[in-house]
Amino acid sequence: MEAWFSRRSARYGINTGVLILVVLGILVVVELFSKERLHVQWDTTKNRRYSLAPQTKKVLEGLKEPIKIYAFYQEADPSRVSAEDLLNLYKIASGKKIEWEFVDPDRYPMKAQHYKVNTYNSLVLERGERFEKVYLAEEEKITNALIKLTRDRKKVVYFLQGHGEHGLESVQKDGYSEARKAMENENYEVKPLLLAREARVPEDASVVIVAGPQKELQEQEWEALKSYVEGGGKLMMLLDPQGPSGATDFLSNYGIVLDNDIIVDRASRLLGGDYLVPPIVEYEPHSITRDFRQSPYLVYLPMARSVRVAEKMPEGGSAEVLARTGPGSWGEKDIERLRRGEAELNPEDIHGPVPVAAVATIRTKDLNKNGRILVIGDSDFVSNGAIDPNRSGNQDFFLNGLNWLAEEEELVSIRPKTAPSRPVMLKPGQWTMIFLIVVVAFPIAILSTGVAVAWSRRRKK
Repeated sequence: MEAWFSRRSARYGINTGVLILVVLGILVVVELFSKERLHVQWDTTKNRRYSLAPQTKKVLEGLKEPIKIYAFYQEADPSRVSAEDLLNLYKIASGKKIEWEFVDPDRYPMKAQHYKVNTYNSLVLERGERFEKVYLAEEEKITNALIKLTRDRKKVVYFLQGHGEHGLESVQKDGYSEARKAMENENYEVKPLLLAREARVPEDASVVIVAGPQKELQEQEWEALKSYVEGGGKLMMLLDPQGPSGATDFLSNYGIVLDNDIIVDRASRLLGGDYLVPPIVEYEPHSITRDFRQSPYLVYLPMARSVRVAEKMPEGGSAEVLARTGPGSWGEKDIERLRRGEAELNPEDIHGPVPVAAVATIRTKDLNKNGRILVIGDSDFVSNGAIDPNRSGNQDFFLNGLNWLAEEEELVSIRPKTAPSRPVMLKPGQWTMIFLIVVVAFPIAILSTGVAVAWSRRRKK
């Protein structure tokens, strides 16, 4: 035995074995320590697909009660891995207020029946006696379910109708069915409002939205909106160029100026858009816009008008600009010349950056219930053809404005996006090159190296 230990090969073997054990021990300790304490990870993907969105983090930070999540996945389902990774992110970010577990619906059918789960890969989020179900472990769906679960009542949003506004049920390109779905995902109840038939805005209205009216409102409708806002109500107005003139007079009472123009931005063609689809590139400090400076998504406004703030504010109110287009844009006032395709920047036009959104606050006798108005110089930016959250920031901008008006400011943030599929498309020549390198070149290189080493050793002998 002593002779064996005295051999150089034995000593090297023992040293190597000890070193391997030490390294394995260090890795085990680091793994356990990092799982329990550090939770450090780096997400280098372009769309941050392995990180939680700012809105999700806000919702999780605001949790006051524990939430239990049951993930109904079969044990052999390979998608359990990605679901586990995502649910662990929720658990960590919530300070462990969220706990979760996998449940195989085939092994535990009574539990699946209790939560009315009849589809694999469903998740149930439970808070007390209430629960919400979602299909597939996706951040957007889980966060929307958390929002619904943690709010005790739905706030009501009314859309003014009867003047050619966008249809809430319409699935056409100019419809608002996707905007309605986005609002319902944020736990709002959406209803139409016919002010021409109603004497005033309903008492349960949290927000009233006027979205792209094509016809003039009646005098009694403007009076009803005036009484609503000055009584502490919240109003969003999405107004297109050359819309009804009554909105200009109405908003002038609150320090907001609408010009009769159309914004032109030739630089938008560099981004693949039309020069009449200006992107917003400048944001003023405000809770609605504070996260947009870090957002990778631009807000695009198809056919927009300028929205300015008056130099002299009316008594009892204040107003401020929210966002502007680029410095190379301008508000073209000669509409006929624009239609002929001869638009040029003239002294009478509004020079860029052009303001396109503004907010006003109206003080009331009840200091805890001030009126709020948000005005954006376009209504098409949240239509079905433009609201896709994976292509622009339009949905976030709209929902942030809505949440600010409804005094749900903890929801004002950048929302989680669905990770887009990015398949690698290879040409036939590229496939051939990969085949030759992997299947032919690599094996030949390894074989050649082995032959060369063997021949070299034989020569030395």
